[in-house]
Amino acid sequence: MKEISQEDLRERLVAGESITLLDIREMDEFSDWHIHGSLNLPMYNAINAGQHGIVKEKMREVTLDADKPVVAVCRMGNTSKVAADALQSMGYDAFSLIGGIFRWSNAWTEARISLSTAKDSTLFQIRRNGKGCLSYVFGSNGEAAVVDPCVDVSVYTSIAEREGFKIVHVLETHVHADHVSRARALCEATGARLSMRDNDRVQFEYNALHDRDEIKVGTITITAAATPGHTMESVCFSVDGEVLLTGDTLFVENIGRPDLEKGDAGAGAGARALYDSLHNRVLKFDDDITICPGHTSSSIGFDGAPIAGGLRDISQRIELLRTDKEDFAKLIPELLGAKPPNFERVIAINEGKAELGWLDPLELEAGPNRCAVK
Repeated sequence: MKEISQEDLRERLVAGESITLLDIREMDEFSDWHIHGSLNLPMYNAINAGQHGIVKEKMREVTLDADKPVVAVCRMGNTSKVAADALQSMGYDAFSLIGGIFRWSNAWTEARISLSTAKDSTLFQIRRNGKGCLSYVFGSNGEAAVVDPCVDVSVYTSIAEREGFKIVHVLETHVHADHVSRARALCEATGARLSMRDNDRVQFEYNALHDRDEIKVGTITITAAATPGHTMESVCFSVDGEVLLTGDTLFVENIGRPDLEKGDAGAGAGARALYDSLHNRVLKFDDDITICPGHTSSSIGFDGAPIAGGLRDISQRIELLRTDKEDFAKLIPELLGAKPPNFERVIAINEGKAELGWLDPLELEAGPNRCAVK
């Protein structure tokens, strides 16, 4: 039985190699999150019940290209070994993904976003393919800023080194509930300054930003736009008025949920604040500004295309943006599904009120991000 690491699989997919990804988890888990392009053939429970012959039975339901390698995917990389063994016995070049979808949650890719107004500037979207989190690196004249770092610090430092940038600023759009922030660790590694909107939640030092404050990175001007709602300290960042980094306030297909900071009881008030932020701040930007969100709820591909969109198109696509305030406040609580896994512990760590300790952050972060309304 052969195995493949998440890093090797990521590199091969980014390189455009044709691979059959066979996810053997049950349908509900597959629907929550999966590797982009995967085929779901549910047999996880049957294999764990000792029904190893299920693999050959299930393979009668599909037709796979015998010339393509097959990677079997499960939760933790154990049950998929049985599937890979059976596939090999059937003549396929089969692998089991080491660590399964759990370890894959740390996989990432990057996409370049063009900035026409700043010719010497570069903006990268770092896409956490295994979870849907999006962070950003932008640089100009040898300086760089990182927004919402969500994967290993080395990802950002290696990109900065490759591009000839020194990371001088790390910005947070809000206190995250679905992943452990890497912001403080990145600041420790680089000497960068950590900035976020002024708040009384966090218990660590940071540079407090207020509405319309500006930060310079080379020739780029970053302007803070206070957008309470998803959380009360939420802020969007305008990059030279050309790109708007919206965090969890506005996504490409939907909007952020308002219940993760203050719970279900605070969802109504949060929804009203979010309505005001969307209509009085975000939708007041130029229709042509590019929205670059903090998450996506869909699996992320390997084509290098950024997850972004024009404000005009997004505002027309999202029906909730066309409701009045009272209807909005009533509808939002009804559209809130399950919260992110371990969100209370993740929030406490990101507020500086709890330590990660011996835990692998992936143990807290595994699963879908669930930061948007349904």
